[in-house]
Amino acid sequence: AEDEDGPGAPAAATYKSHSGGIFEILEDLKEKAEGQLSELRKAETNSKHNFEMLRQSLEDQKGQDSKDLDGEKAAKAAAEESKATAEGDLQMATTTLKESSKEL
Repeated sequence: AEDEDGPGAPAAATYKSHSGGIFEILEDLKEKAEGQLSELRKAETNSKHNFEMLRQSLEDQKGQDSKDLDGEKAAKAAAEESKATAEGDLQMATTTLKESSKEL
């Protein structure tokens, strides 16, 4: 019987048992890959969520900083106006004082 298969041909039962093992290995690899893919998708979703939260926080902070800057600019403009008025008053007072000193 062995002579009929040829000198290097494996027996049919041996070949069949090997192919079953290959399919099991491939199924295991597929399950492992699907598990890894699922974990990576979860990690990606978490990273995306964290990024969106950080982006929103930064945009909120930027908006608040812009309001603060506008307030500071308005305060600076008001202070410069008060300074100019005070300098004008000082100039008038100095002139008046010099004129009064001349009269005395």
